[in-house]
Amino acid sequence: MRLLSFRVGPYKNILDTGQVNAEPDITVLVGKNESGKTTILRALEARAPARGQRAIARHDYPRWRQKRDERSGEFESATPVDVTFAFEDADQVAFDDTFGPGVVKAESVTVGRRYDSGGRTWSAIGHDAQAALADAIGTDLAVALAPTLADLRARLTTDAAVVDANGEAAPVAVALKHALERLTARFGDHGTVADAIRAFAADRMPRFFYFDDHAMLPGTTAIEPIVAALRDGTADGLDDEQRTALALLQMGYADDELVADDYVARKAELQAVAGDLTDRVLEYWRQNPYLRLIVDVNMIEEAVPDGQRIVRRELRLNVEDTRTRFEDSLDDRSSGFRWFLSFVAAFDEFESDRGVIVLLDEPGLSLHARAQADFLRFIEERVSDRHQVVFTTHSPFMADLAHLERVRVVEYSDPEVGATVSEAGGGSKDPDTLFPLQAALGHDIAQNLFVGPDNLVVEGLSDFTYLTVMSDHLSGLDRSGLDERWRVLPAGGATNIPTFVSLVGPSLEVTVLVDGREASSQKIRKMIEAGLLDYKRLVTPDAVTGRRSSDIDVFAEGDYLAIYNLANSTTLSVDDLEGDDAITSRIG
Repeated sequence: MRLLSFRVGPYKNILDTGQVNAEPDITVLVGKNESGKTTILRALEARAPARGQRAIARHDYPRWRQKRDERSGEFESATPVDVTFAFEDADQVAFDDTFGPGVVKAESVTVGRRYDSGGRTWSAIGHDAQAALADAIGTDLAVALAPTLADLRARLTTDAAVVDANGEAAPVAVALKHALERLTARFGDHGTVADAIRAFAADRMPRFFYFDDHAMLPGTTAIEPIVAALRDGTADGLDDEQRTALALLQMGYADDELVADDYVARKAELQAVAGDLTDRVLEYWRQNPYLRLIVDVNMIEEAVPDGQRIVRRELRLNVEDTRTRFEDSLDDRSSGFRWFLSFVAAFDEFESDRGVIVLLDEPGLSLHARAQADFLRFIEERVSDRHQVVFTTHSPFMADLAHLERVRVVEYSDPEVGATVSEAGGGSKDPDTLFPLQAALGHDIAQNLFVGPDNLVVEGLSDFTYLTVMSDHLSGLDRSGLDERWRVLPAGGATNIPTFVSLVGPSLEVTVLVDGREASSQKIRKMIEAGLLDYKRLVTPDAVTGRRSSDIDVFAEGDYLAIYNLANSTTLSVDDLEGDDAITSRIG
């Protein structure tokens, strides 16, 4: 089944998100802190957690509405989360194989949760009950008897006990007994065909795997509870960190060798786990490809009150940088690396299970922008090909502008409305809410500017305007303008040029055009001396105009004075000016 849409509320700070459509691969929830993004993910997880069960507590009802809604009866009927799943081709084949061809006619189903142990809600799954019975026990019997499933089961049970005059089962009774066996095999002990179909659908419904910072691997953790979980096959009682550690060890099919006294056996098992996880992480982690995970079990001897000494075992995770041969605890590595490593380990538990939807709360928040891009690539290539993904973010680098259809905007206005969700471009006017998307758009525009083979960096917008307008004018006269390969990039002032060039120069062909003033030239020449700019790519106006220490003067003096006199109601002429400095200085 595929997540088609969902609705959350009343739940915590959400009254009703409205129906939120989910993309078939990745859905991104963008919004400010405290807008309700995490609340939405937690509500989805509560619908069917991949790890254990979790009730939606009564105290999670919106506090400012709870007493009023308890008195009105709205609380008891509230469904804090509704999820709609679409039946895919494989689901329809399974329905046909189990209940008969064409019995199930629905294309989707909506299920919800109530508060505490209030149970679940279901929309009707369209089906043909008579066709299901006919396929199970034969058309003639189904048509002749045609009662409810429960009544049919009782009728067949009674009639199957009929005997003939010799006390032996009558032929018709034998047939009815076989029909009863088929009916039981098909519908079990369900009271209606609808109940059986619903139970079958429930077994196929996806579960939700939620991951956030609280599930990050610690550098050191007690190993006894984890080993007990490995032995018993249950993770009940483990916290989020321990569950991730358990998933890590299960990557190597770890068993009692983890606590074996045989050092060689224990080390071999742990090295297998560490090597596997390191390879998976480094496939996408490009910030430092020289890191290597080291997993070990420390034996710590401790004294107890009765004077005896016991050995306590702890799982220890270290990371070595093979460039420096330096090794330290995972706790001391960057939070971004810890997050990435931890998620890869935790996700391994569900990677091959297509019946799991992945929920990520602020993934990659502590990752560098490039590392966030690597993480998105990991999501695209390793996660969303098998699983639907819903993640929250307020980072512009986690919003892929090539897929704005994935973005849902979450914003909180006031208690009477609560948090709401809309599609990108769906009407949000809050600049803070939209900032990640605006920043992503600005970054994308900037990246697209820097795609020319040659880039001419000038001081400001006036230089940009003069050069581009005159170039266009000359081209319109069939004369030579700027070659199309050039992109003119204003740096926002002469003082910004060194920084600008140092940022874009290493990856681009940059030529700098600056005025002839000494201060500007000295800063650029220092960049040339530092090897950040080829000296052939520094152009000053005097090399073009022939004027010493000139500014970027692109007008003939007479033309410039004509414009100046018109703007200032003056009558200056070229003969009134002295020297050969920039004309603006000479007028001054």
